Amino acid sequence: MSPVIVARDVAYEFSNGRELFKQLSFSLNATRCALVGPNGVGKTCLARLLAGELEPTRGVIQRHGSVSLFAQRQPAEPIAVADYLAAVDEWSLTRDQLLTNIDQQALCTTLSGGQWMRVRLARALDDGFLILDEPTNDLDREGREAVFQFLRAHTGGALLISHDREALELCDETLELSNLGLMKFGGSWSEYVIEKDRERARLGATLDQAKRERDAAVAHRVEQQARQEKRNRRGQAAADRGGLPRILAGGRKRAAQVTTGKRDIALVERAETAVTRAHEAFADLKIDPVMYADLMGQALHSQKLIAEARDFNIRFGDWLYPQDVDFSWRGNVRLALQGANGSGKSTLLKAITGAPLITRGELNRGPLVTLYIDQHCSVLDDTLSVLDNVRSVATGSESEIRTHLARFLFTKDTVFQKASTLSGGERLRATLARALLATSKPELLLLDEPTNNLDLANIEFLETLVREFRGALIVVSHDQRFLENCGMSSEFVLPTAR
Repeated sequence: MSPVIVARDVAYEFSNGRELFKQLSFSLNATRCALVGPNGVGKTCLARLLAGELEPTRGVIQRHGSVSLFAQRQPAEPIAVADYLAAVDEWSLTRDQLLTNIDQQALCTTLSGGQWMRVRLARALDDGFLILDEPTNDLDREGREAVFQFLRAHTGGALLISHDREALELCDETLELSNLGLMKFGGSWSEYVIEKDRERARLGATLDQAKRERDAAVAHRVEQQARQEKRNRRGQAAADRGGLPRILAGGRKRAAQVTTGKRDIALVERAETAVTRAHEAFADLKIDPVMYADLMGQALHSQKLIAEARDFNIRFGDWLYPQDVDFSWRGNVRLALQGANGSGKSTLLKAITGAPLITRGELNRGPLVTLYIDQHCSVLDDTLSVLDNVRSVATGSESEIRTHLARFLFTKDTVFQKASTLSGGERLRATLARALLATSKPELLLLDEPTNNLDLANIEFLETLVREFRGALIVVSHDQRFLENCGMSSEFVLPTAR
């Protein structure tokens, strides 16, 4: 199979002189390939280079056929869906599935984020080699299934940039981009993860063994020094009794000390070198930086009220729910709030926080310390730095707060970044830091699509954090694997219009 894209010694450097990557050489065939790596490593920049939207600082990229970038975000056009799709003249089952329940006479600007993504995919289905940047973001379960079907049906080849593990499983090979370069792995996503785990375990065992040998060498040296001191004391006692001339005894003592010292120092140095090399090998594994935090929360009594609704609805232009909703949630619930795009999941979360909305029926809320993280992390004050956002709710000195912020990967001058300049993943980290360093610990955690802007390492971190949360939990997410790994025990599905 002839390659569609060939990259040779590609490098890219920003105008300020910062080099993003260098000497990347690889080829891509008309198959499905995943591109993974931590946030900020340059995946989107590499995608734009491959599509021809940027030119490399050095090196060459050759394209043999059509290569298009399907961007993560694209403003909707103020035209009807049918007009947007006018260039498509071939029917396909996949295209019909993508357009299910979408009014083709509606303006694209009136569509939800998920509906607009599906319309864009429907138009791109017959394109050549596609580079897809986070295509499942903002999609409900039905939309995600449509993307999966799209990936299976598209025959021109695709490079998938995604943190969606279900989508990654559809790829035939994986490219891993890190600050050490690009590495290709054959096989499925699961096989890639298994291989990385094996490598991590092997290098971890090597590092542990090197540390044990180093500690043994240090202990041996201490023991030898103690023995030599004991021999020296015996020799000195013999000299004092006249058994050896003082000059001869002193010479033997110094010779023994020099010989033993050199031998022991060489042994310890070799052991230290082995530990250093093992550390370097472990670092070369390119383990993504992972924030560390403790979100144990406050456990609730089994009958403590979270929220209770009777014949409840919310006006959002018209009444949001086609049937009024009823529910009663108490104690340490672990609830997945489900529904299609536009069904009102995020709006219901806002209602539970007490946001001013036009409603009918009853909604009673328990008096709980609540941590609400929406898709935009809007709790942050964009005019303030990360440090000042946290300092506004936390106690302790600036030095203490900065020590805590390091657990969320904000170190050195990054604590002075304005919130308005943060990436999506950075905003989530700053929001978590602000909430978790506040004086009151949360009893209720509300999460609205929290994984949309996180890399895989920090999605796994967030899963662990949420799984260990002791209080009540309500999550909106279309990522089924995330919900499973968080230990969600129940769900509430909002009604949708038929």
